[in-house]
Amino acid sequence: MAKVNIKLIMTAVVTLVATIAIGSTSAHAATSPQLGVAGSYSVLGHTTVTNTGATTMPGDLGISIGGAPVGFPPGVVGPPGTIRNAADSLAAQNDNTAAFGFIDQGCDVTYPGIFKDLVGENLVPGVYCADAFELSGTLTLSGQGVWIFKSASTLTTSSGASVVGGDPCNVWWREVSSAALGTNTSLTGNVLALTSITLQTGASLDGRALAQTGAVTLDDNTITGSTCLTTPVYKESVTPKLPNTGLQPKADNTILITAAVATSILLALLFIQKKRSV
Repeated sequence: MAKVNIKLIMTAVVTLVATIAIGSTSAHAATSPQLGVAGSYSVLGHTTVTNTGATTMPGDLGISIGGAPVGFPPGVVGPPGTIRNAADSLAAQNDNTAAFGFIDQGCDVTYPGIFKDLVGENLVPGVYCADAFELSGTLTLSGQGVWIFKSASTLTTSSGASVVGGDPCNVWWREVSSAALGTNTSLTGNVLALTSITLQTGASLDGRALAQTGAVTLDDNTITGSTCLTTPVYKESVTPKLPNTGLQPKADNTILITAAVATSILLALLFIQKKRSV
């Protein structure tokens, strides 16, 4: 009986592991998070929410450490949303924290330099990363899918900047620091900032403004996105979570499992070879 060619089998096993490893890192498309309780919110702050002027929003509004938002009225919340109490808003903040970590996904495009101005770009779905994002004019989102913009610090838009295209339910702006929308900006998507979010006079947002550890400041803004709102299920007991800075990427177990299986196969073949050689 012919001997097993161990060298040939080892080469095949290594090739298999490498192929699966490459596939596991490149085949992942950008994915929207499940917002849980936070899905019913248009605006969520941690320390305060302050409004000036006739701001409107369809979803819930809340402050996760408690207290009443300032400037409502003249600001209007809902329908269907309402101003939520501290317990509800803390539950929402916990789910917001989890979502912030979930959208810390691998980058399809990483822009060099300190600031990346997205003006004039026409982008397909994917994960776009930069030290800081700016928008001084029009950004176009083409196609169908999920867009994630990961900033290691801030998002800043100029007066009159806008986003064209894209599904507001599947566009995510993740800021490890803060976000500031300039006057009369028109932004599409969900803004999840680790610290604070500011919408300057007349800025509009088709999505949500969810600040994890700081304040949300509003000034005569129009917040839409009612089609993205979900009906929350509140829990009786809520334990605060620590802020998720997203500095630790999640491990992909696919490679580890594949390597373990390949190692088991190789050991079995070596055992067979040894038995035959006796």
